[in-house]
Amino acid sequence: MYEVTSDSARLFTLRRHHLIEPAKPKQIVDVIDDILGLNAQGALNYQLSLWNRVDGLDRGFIRRALTQEKTLVRSWLMRNTVHIVPSRSFPLMRAALRESLMGEWNRWTVKTGSKEDPKSWEKYYPEVLESLAEDPLTANEILAELEWSREKGKRILHRVIREMSLKGLLCHASPSGPWYHDTKHTFFRVDKWLRGVDIDEIDRDEAKRRLVVGYLRGFGPASIRDFSYWTGMRVRDGGDFFKLVEGSIEEIRITGQRASCYVLAEDLSDLLDNDDIPSIARLLPQFDSLIMGHKDKERFIDPGSRSKIFLPRADVAATILLDGLVKSVWKIKREKKKWNLKIHAFENLSEEDRSRVEGEIERLRKFTDFAIESKWEIG
Repeated sequence: MYEVTSDSARLFTLRRHHLIEPAKPKQIVDVIDDILGLNAQGALNYQLSLWNRVDGLDRGFIRRALTQEKTLVRSWLMRNTVHIVPSRSFPLMRAALRESLMGEWNRWTVKTGSKEDPKSWEKYYPEVLESLAEDPLTANEILAELEWSREKGKRILHRVIREMSLKGLLCHASPSGPWYHDTKHTFFRVDKWLRGVDIDEIDRDEAKRRLVVGYLRGFGPASIRDFSYWTGMRVRDGGDFFKLVEGSIEEIRITGQRASCYVLAEDLSDLLDNDDIPSIARLLPQFDSLIMGHKDKERFIDPGSRSKIFLPRADVAATILLDGLVKSVWKIKREKKKWNLKIHAFENLSEEDRSRVEGEIERLRKFTDFAIESKWEIG
């Protein structure tokens, strides 16, 4: 077994996330593949996740790729949260995750009394699919097509749409609103939005194997518990996934961390490359994939700061990376024609660190074209 420092593990993951050296615009879809998707809880969040990783990002790229070129697709995936992933990777990811995510979904919906048994809502699938035979519709438009009572629709339809998405029958289609804020969401049939996709024809074990390989390539070294947390599955299910890659991974011990971690054997030399982490500053948005990628977050977050980042009601703060470590959180809010950006630093930062953060804020102004006013708080 190899032992590596937390710095080595941190540097490896930062490189794989394109947070040391951003990629070129022609590599955008590859970048999204490398990090296995953009968490799509908020348009500004997913735009900034990609902005941090791609040099000279065009603000209109994601919307065009989702709705015109369809090289990206948006749906409920890891942790049963909405992600944007490359369309070429979507069938494999859906096939790999469907069983475990549906298992968790069924346990929750039955336990809470939303439905009587795992198959209770399947009777609604045909009429929902029929309502989407021609064009994408919002949930309210689907409700009108179905002619369900409003009370029944409010209670069931949104959850039926999510369940059908988890099974690979539906996906998000075209949203409305400006580039930084999605408003109305529409849904459509996967077989019509991404033609030629048949998730049932994909070998399930091969899909699972490729998901683990992709995860370790982008987030390694990582433990089975890390992978299970990232996907939203039970640890025992995550262990079954890892059995599919035995022989192509190496066990790693990160200094100070109890759980064994793993890295692809082909990536071992990169991990053992102990270069110093460059002096970088990055304004990561809420729910950024780097922050959501591991159960054990000490690689990037001091345990004493965790409660300032992972907030009540499953909210996750936007963070500031300085030399690969989270040293502050930030929040941006629009007030009339200006945007107020408030930085909460966990401790006093050096003038050099503050200057680097202000440099990133200036870069953010240029990308967004927002009139941003920044304010610092310490402690």
